[in-house]
Amino acid sequence: MFEVKVFVVLPQKLGPDVREGKRRQFNYIGKLLRDVEPELMDTLIRATKDGDHSKLQALSGSKTITFGDSDEEYDESDSEDEEEACSIFSPLLTGWLDGLISKDMEITNEVYSVCDVEFDRQELRKLVRRVHSAEEKHENAVEENKVEIDAAIVGATKSLTRFLRAMAKQMPSA
Repeated sequence: MFEVKVFVVLPQKLGPDVREGKRRQFNYIGKLLRDVEPELMDTLIRATKDGDHSKLQALSGSKTITFGDSDEEYDESDSEDEEEACSIFSPLLTGWLDGLISKDMEITNEVYSVCDVEFDRQELRKLVRRVHSAEEKHENAVEENKVEIDAAIVGATKSLTRFLRAMAKQMPSA
């Protein structure tokens, strides 16, 4: 089941000029899906539509749970490592996260000028922009949309935190 998820995400990342590659990838996905039991697939589809994540996890036999975006994954086996890393770098992460969200130029410059770690600055800018736009929408939103926008803020903040945590893990310990 994990293989199919990986192979479905791949053609989505390919550009519009890669038609033949996408076609071949989708054909391969079809082959993988034909090898799966139809009853199991029907049950998984029903559980996905109903939002029954516990049943979905039990049926798939996977420990990876995906909610919403494809890049928003939580792996239970990594949770202990993340907690340990979070406790080690907690003051640094908190300072960076708060500074980037509050648009503190001193902290923003500090984060972008880290030279001990190789990281994608464009990805970091994208994640920070996503948090800022979600917060801006929250300020201008009516009560009906607040729940959806709050979820967007949480998701964007989690993505940014994950990125900063990965960055902090790569930093040499002093």
